[in-house]
Amino acid sequence: LLRDKFREFSRDTGGLGQERVDAANAAAAALIAGGHPERAAVAQWQAGLNEAWAELLELVATRAQELAAAHDLQRFRRDARQVLAQLRDKARQVPEELGRDLRAAEGLERQHRAFEHDVQALSAQEGAVAAAWAELRGRCQRRRRLLGDTVEQFRFLRAARDLRLWMDGMHLQLQARERPR
Repeated sequence: LLRDKFREFSRDTGGLGQERVDAANAAAAALIAGGHPERAAVAQWQAGLNEAWAELLELVATRAQELAAAHDLQRFRRDARQVLAQLRDKARQVPEELGRDLRAAEGLERQHRAFEHDVQALSAQEGAVAAAWAELRGRCQRRRRLLGDTVEQFRFLRAARDLRLWMDGMHLQLQARERPR
């Protein structure tokens, strides 16, 4: 339910937000191209807007991945609980009695073979749950590395943008100073 609601939110946010960001970028570009006296401030606001939009999109993508991972984890837990309950149920079904005569012993032997077959099927399920756990753990580790790399990338991009804006500001200040006569 959360994933479905978030998908709808993500789709709506992406569509409407991109239209608004595009409109704001077009307006900023027109002001800068038109030589507006505050074009440096407009450029800073535009860069800030684009950075905030990129961060929002990254947060949306991260949240979608977190919801998918949470779903996988919940499915794994449900499957593990079911297998564990089935194993406990089978353990309770093992009769202590060995039979009082040939006919009873043969009937118990047939029941035991059927029981062993059921346990083998549960063993396969247990293996599938263990494989799902290993895959989930691997995905979590890969995701942790990717998130760390992404954080570092955005830190670098923010530092580069800040430096570029500072240099643009210095350039504008140098151009605005009175020239010697």
